[in-house]
Amino acid sequence: MKIPTLMPSMFFVAILGLAAVVCAQTPPLPDACPCGRSRNPLFDAALKACESQLGGSPQHPVAFALMAKCMDAKGFKRPPGLPPGPPPGLDNPPPPPASGS
Repeated sequence: MKIPTLMPSMFFVAILGLAAVVCAQTPPLPDACPCGRSRNPLFDAALKACESQLGGSPQHPVAFALMAKCMDAKGFKRPPGLPPGPPPGLDNPPPPPASGS
């Protein structure tokens, strides 16, 4: 069976059009935290200051309770209603469910 001469070029144009549609619908990546909200430069500065004051590093992170106290002292209080501990993410498992007994 012989392939029509226009078939490869039509296939290429269709793939190119599909790629253009996908690229046009992809939203730009904002400078945001994993939760989707934009980062506050004052918050980032306070976070780095607390980490340096408490002697933390990426290899040896500071305990969450100590970091929370330091951030509270700098004016960044944890919103009410959130479970205690760090938020779940790539490195943190979700908190255990509340026991209802």
